Amino acid sequence: MDWLPETLHPVAIRLARADQLTYELGTVALAWSRGPDDRGALSLSQVERTRGIYDVEVASIRPVPPVAAMLFSEAVHHLRSAVDNVVFHMVERDHGQPLTPQQERNVSMLVHDEEGPYGERVNRLTSGKNALPILGPDHTLGKRIASLQPFKDHAEVPAIPPSLNLLMGGSKAATAHPLSLLRDYSNEDKHRSTRLAAGRSLVQRPDDWVRSVGLGMRTIEVGTVLERVKKGVLTGVEISPAIHVRRPNGGPWVSPGYELDAITRHVSDVVIPTLIKGMALPDALPAEVDLTDTGEGLAERLSGGGRRRAHDRMRIMSMRAYHEAREQGEKWAPITSELGYVEEDENA
Repeated sequence: MDWLPETLHPVAIRLARADQLTYELGTVALAWSRGPDDRGALSLSQVERTRGIYDVEVASIRPVPPVAAMLFSEAVHHLRSAVDNVVFHMVERDHGQPLTPQQERNVSMLVHDEEGPYGERVNRLTSGKNALPILGPDHTLGKRIASLQPFKDHAEVPAIPPSLNLLMGGSKAATAHPLSLLRDYSNEDKHRSTRLAAGRSLVQRPDDWVRSVGLGMRTIEVGTVLERVKKGVLTGVEISPAIHVRRPNGGPWVSPGYELDAITRHVSDVVIPTLIKGMALPDALPAEVDLTDTGEGLAERLSGGGRRRAHDRMRIMSMRAYHEAREQGEKWAPITSELGYVEEDENA
């Protein structure tokens, strides 16, 4: 921890809090997917609308608890604030004289996807009455901030975790730069509306596995038909419901735990050490820190912190829950029939 100035220890505490929130979100998502008494987040029914065919459809969905979206929002807030706190510290330390109120308002971590708008913004910040030349290309901090921009740095976060993407056929998933995601999540949350969390589900059918899994995580609502099976033919349909959030600007739906983990890793391993030391320092900041009333100072808490992140801790819990669910055996979805069958064209 010698590389981190003592005045920035609260930044490491922010990151630890973001890790805590990510873990809390994981436990909420797991509890939702299991449902009360392990009955699951969804209930299914089989409806015979076409003679000899059952529509396996969603009969009910357990509402996603609002705290899921709040935890995601709070984690984003601490991650964005941690980065801005470091930039402000560096500017205040190296500016050479006290900052004016307007200069203080102008200090933040710039994040631009294209070089042109970034250069224009830097020019405005480094000229005029309240100029901040330290943010310009001729100063160390300005160079470091520029090196982290999405148009220079090629870090990316896939919308689907690589292991799950491989399971679903390995097609290329949409990607985004972690700093762009952090900026847009923060901006939308502050200026537009609260991000909503929603339930979606992966559906696996052992007798038609490649097709069913290839459809990916599906948006679900009451009445959604997940599969169609033949009457009288014993058919397994496995569902894996999960809480998702939507990426900014109408982007894809993503797993919030994986998304926060990817952004947090980039912030703590790359962004913050680059701003301070000019290089990435993987795992140089503790992820798991006790923030309760222990009587310890910040330095002592951080030196005793653990490196295992929330996403890794949740993976162990999720695998345990998965095996417990497998041990419960099959469940039979109630069968109902609707009047007035739709006769299928035998030539169709």
